[in-house]
Amino acid sequence: MCRNKPVGVSMIAGIDLGTTNSLIAVWRNGQGEVIPNALHNVLTPSVVGLDDKGRVIVGEAAKERLVSRPEKTVANIKRYMGTDTEVNLSGKCFRAEEISALIIKSLLADAREYLGEEVDEVVITVPAYFNDLQRKATKLSGELAGVKVERLLNEPTGAALAYGLCEKTESRYLIFDLGGGTFDVTILEVKDNSVDMLVSDGNARLGGKAWDDSK
Repeated sequence: MCRNKPVGVSMIAGIDLGTTNSLIAVWRNGQGEVIPNALHNVLTPSVVGLDDKGRVIVGEAAKERLVSRPEKTVANIKRYMGTDTEVNLSGKCFRAEEISALIIKSLLADAREYLGEEVDEVVITVPAYFNDLQRKATKLSGELAGVKVERLLNEPTGAALAYGLCEKTESRYLIFDLGGGTFDVTILEVKDNSVDMLVSDGNARLGGKAWDDSK
C-alpha cells in the first residue's frame, strides 16, 4: 500500500474542494484512484460543525446536524472564499479558509488511513472564474491544513485532462461544469498537445442546491 516509497519522494494527492461535496485522489499503479472516507464513500459533504462537546466534525456527521443544530454547523463555505465573511459556530468565529482547511484535514486523514502514509503535497481544483483573492484563500486553506499546495488547477482544465482531451483531435471544446453549488462554462483549445483556456464564465450561486431549494 505505497509503504515502500523511495526516500525523498513526496506523496501528492489531488483534491476537489467542492461547494457541496469534496474528494481526494492519488495517482498510483498507472491510474487515478479516488480515496474513500471512513464511511466508505468517495464523496465527503463539504460541511463542518461542532458536536455537543465542542469537537470539530466534518462530512456526513456534520451534514446530519444542519437542521437540528444550524448554529453549530456551516455548509457552502466555498462561496465565501476570498471575502471577509466570518461564520459563527457556537460563539467561535471562523473565516472561510479556516473552515475549508478543516475539510482538507478530514480528507488528508482519510488518505492517511487508506494509503498507510502521509500526503505531503496537494493539487487543489478551483473554478475557472475564481479571482486572485479566492485562489490565495484556497491555497491558504491547504497550508492551514498542514500540507503544501503544489498548485491550483482550474476545474475545467482538470476535467479535460481526466477525459484525455490532450490526446484528442486538435479543436475547441466546450466544458459544461454543473456542480452542487456553482455552474460555469469554459471553452478550451487543444493544440500541440496542450490545453489552453480561451474563455470562461459562471455563476457562483447556481447549481444543484439552488434547484433543490426551489422545490
